[in-house]
Amino acid sequence: MRRAVIGTVVVAGLALGFGSAALAQAIEPVQSANLPSITSSTTSLVETLPPPIQDPVPAEAADMAPIPDVVPEKRTGPLNVHVFGDSLGDGIWAGLYRKLPKADGYKVTKHSRVSTGLVRKDFYNWSKAVRQIVAKHRVDVAVVMIGTNDRQTIVEGGRHALRSPGWEAIYKARIDDMTQVLKDEGAEVFWVELPAMRSPRFGRDMKYFNTLFEDRAAANGITYVPTWQRTLGSNGKYSAYGLDDKGRKRLMRTNDGIHFTMRGYVKMAGFVTTAMEEAARMEEVGPIVELPVEPVAVAPLIDPITGATITAPLAPAPPAPLAPDQPVAPSVDQPAAPDAPGDQSAVSGTPQRSERAGVSEVASTIAGALSDLRGFVLPEPKPGRADDLRQPAE
Repeated sequence: MRRAVIGTVVVAGLALGFGSAALAQAIEPVQSANLPSITSSTTSLVETLPPPIQDPVPAEAADMAPIPDVVPEKRTGPLNVHVFGDSLGDGIWAGLYRKLPKADGYKVTKHSRVSTGLVRKDFYNWSKAVRQIVAKHRVDVAVVMIGTNDRQTIVEGGRHALRSPGWEAIYKARIDDMTQVLKDEGAEVFWVELPAMRSPRFGRDMKYFNTLFEDRAAANGITYVPTWQRTLGSNGKYSAYGLDDKGRKRLMRTNDGIHFTMRGYVKMAGFVTTAMEEAARMEEVGPIVELPVEPVAVAPLIDPITGATITAPLAPAPPAPLAPDQPVAPSVDQPAAPDAPGDQSAVSGTPQRSERAGVSEVASTIAGALSDLRGFVLPEPKPGRADDLRQPAE
């Protein structure tokens, strides 16, 4: 009843055109007569209403991890490419210096040393040197090419001749040690295969080293860059000449049959940069995961007459009998009727097939049968053409 009175006063005030102040003065006497205020009535009304209905949260959303607010930092500055190795490593550095210019965001640094290797620690200790290098420099990419000076005896706990089990075990351990130091610093390692050599004896030893390098690269999870087959000539043998980056035939090797000209080192560096690009694409795409193939359930065959399950394959249905007036197509498995009375091969039951005809005559018979069935005649073959299936003249 009290709300009706207030509503009547408000409506009347609006109908008479009262202003907001006059309307407030008209309502005030009504509220002063111990009537509850509009605000309190509205609040109590809201409190009595049921809570709003909310959509249920899916179970998948409840299990999802929260989206991280921190975005991984991108690499700043140039990509630091460091080259390790012997004199061939020197050449790879020169080629990479030209293939990866500073203007494109690369910094190529040379750490290779002429006449060094992994055997003679007394001459140059690569295990110690690589630790000092990574302590001073940030190594993003490490390119290693070494081995041409390692045809020597290893002295460690005794003397170990080249290719002996002790020599091989120590040499592999030194490869792993150098690789692990670079990987621990976050470097991506590319181990370059030794190229083809002119001397067969020297080349056999370099091939042996390559088997060790490739084996340890796979075991340590680094990229192995093949070069041997790529540095052979078109005849599959050693050649001092080859095609440069522009496809022109140039002198690629020096007179010693081991090292390269500058064009050759640029070509070798191209093998490394290609491997770097492929590794970058694989990192963006991610490894390819093969999903397991689930076996498809096949419903058993049911005999429509007996209702039993058929386990053995059904026998082929016999051919339907032909009508009396329907012509019978000639069979390609049986000899054709003799064309002349003097043809004794058909009378004796021997097919018309000479030893020299072979497949050609069989193919000709099949082609003739198909021609009769389809109602047209094949054109006369011309000698020397692909459809000339006739047997050669005696």
